[in-house]
Amino acid sequence: MSTDTAIPEGDVTSSGLLALVISTLRLEAPELLPEEIAMPDCALAHAPASIKRRLLTAAYAARGADFILGMGQRIKQIGFDPVMHVMLRSATPQVMAGKFQRFEQFTHSRHRCEIEIDGEGGLAVRRHSVSGPPPVAVENLLIAGLLKAMLEEIGCRDVAAETGPAPFDRFRLRWTAFMPAHAGGDPMGMEAQRAREPLKVYGVDEARPLARRVVRLLTADISRNWACAEMARELGLSARTFQRRLKEEGTSLSAIARAVRTREACQLLTGSDFKLTEIGYWCGFSDSPHFSREFRRALGVPPALYRQTAA
Repeated sequence: MSTDTAIPEGDVTSSGLLALVISTLRLEAPELLPEEIAMPDCALAHAPASIKRRLLTAAYAARGADFILGMGQRIKQIGFDPVMHVMLRSATPQVMAGKFQRFEQFTHSRHRCEIEIDGEGGLAVRRHSVSGPPPVAVENLLIAGLLKAMLEEIGCRDVAAETGPAPFDRFRLRWTAFMPAHAGGDPMGMEAQRAREPLKVYGVDEARPLARRVVRLLTADISRNWACAEMARELGLSARTFQRRLKEEGTSLSAIARAVRTREACQLLTGSDFKLTEIGYWCGFSDSPHFSREFRRALGVPPALYRQTAA
């Protein structure tokens, strides 16, 4: 079997996730990696899920659950990746959990995580299927390990994964303390690009006092979906006062968010080779149709045509 095998409709996984499994086996258990298994083309969004399940099942039989959980640690060595960059810029574990769920929705994953806050230092996760068979035990362990590693990277201390019995479709992640790590930096030089192109369109003037503060918060973590009340609290205002003052400046939180995301998308479409799905996710859109719809609404053309025209 190779990664060139035709993929049954719906039976797909993230190519990056399959690459993580293969790279871990190459490094730590090469005897469990058949010679015919090739690294997937990560320029493509999807790879066959059957290959991932085959490899994980063999690894679980040979090395046990802890080995599968430990595969998530590989994200700490992969360097810059658009999706991980978004995840690892999360201000809190709760924000990161929301992004992870949105990523599964954005990529139309058949298997999803339902994540709830479990006290001050924990997350309760339920893995389920939105169509077709449920995720198998080894897939659930892999996701538990991935979430554990991401929590560690954003600053959670002593993270423990409590997976319970097979099929591990319900598990908890707990930590003893959280100190924001502010991982990710600005590898694309986006801050300089934003400074060269201040927002003065779409009903937003970045020079206005409150709008400028809102833009600063939005661009600090472009993928975070801020609620109005949440943003107001961060700025030390009541929700009513926040909305009133933005109205006095001739704008609104939704207008600023659209403008910021459109600017970011334009810069990435013309200044990077990221896939459209990566750009849409990076910029905080809820899914690919939302990205295409909002971009066309703002510029009159879909993202793909904008990139093609600008090339």
